[in-house]
Amino acid sequence: MKLMPSATLASLGLLLAAPAAAQDAAHAVRVIPINDHLTAFYQGRPDEASVPPGPHQWPDLGAIFVGVATYAVHDGDTALVYDTFTDPASAQWVRDWLTKAGVRHFILATSHWHLDHIGGNTVYADSMRIATEATRVRLTEKRTAIEAGTEEGPPAIRPLILPNIGIAKDSVVTLMIGGVKAELRPVAIHSADGLVIELPDDKVLLAGDTLEDTATFVAEPESIPEQYKALGAMRGWGFTKILPNHGNPAVIAAGGYGLGFLDATRAYVRALVEHSHDADFQKQPLASFVSEAVKRGDVSLWWAYRDAHANNLAVVAKAWKDRPIPKFDAP
Repeated sequence: MKLMPSATLASLGLLLAAPAAAQDAAHAVRVIPINDHLTAFYQGRPDEASVPPGPHQWPDLGAIFVGVATYAVHDGDTALVYDTFTDPASAQWVRDWLTKAGVRHFILATSHWHLDHIGGNTVYADSMRIATEATRVRLTEKRTAIEAGTEEGPPAIRPLILPNIGIAKDSVVTLMIGGVKAELRPVAIHSADGLVIELPDDKVLLAGDTLEDTATFVAEPESIPEQYKALGAMRGWGFTKILPNHGNPAVIAAGGYGLGFLDATRAYVRALVEHSHDADFQKQPLASFVSEAVKRGDVSLWWAYRDAHANNLAVVAKAWKDRPIPKFDAP
């Protein structure tokens, strides 16, 4: 798939390379230095005109078309790797890059159980692998289907390497990666088993899928009011920059999103529920939900999120059609 021109990538400080076993341009890895101890690795987000007609598999629909990032917090000979792309070849490319940079000890943190975040876990079979206990349980339950390629369809993730350390839902685990403090925080946002990483000294949040640009993918519509509340609580933690797994690479290269990104997500999920009884609800376009956030520059209107929005309308309509609309607290 067509990627950004190399001159544009260079102007953003992005380096481009292809994983050894990934032959198509869509899986080329862009290295985005955030600072001297935080690096983003990015794939995908092709222009719509460059995407051939379907059918498409889950790595394209859930990751490549919207764009997908993984992150490494690294200092000295140790790295904390946050998610592993959709396939082992891409994950191995990241590990090799970090090894060349002097890393010898790896810790893998998994943001949640969805397939586009665990596809390359096998590359870290020899490492400490941390997730929420809920993620560990969910992946154990779904392991047979994931390895058979029947969970979301092919390709299968085989073997599926599970987390070997589970974090309780009310815990905060602090790791020192060299001299860099990383706080691993369970959150029930997007998925009930979520795990985000706060770097308090940098005032940066590695957000996983709790936030997405253009709009969050609603996987658990029944809990939107609780997710809305949890997003509000997360806003008060102290970070000022947000790095999501699915976002605009130019914004990531510039250091991340501001708090308006979080506010835009809260407004989006709230509006989904509040309009779910509208007669034309499932025909309402994405732009009508995010236009103000786009004008403010909190998010960008990206083509691949039209399908995600259509999914959101369908699942929210089903979940809330026979339920009263809740009262949300102040935005």
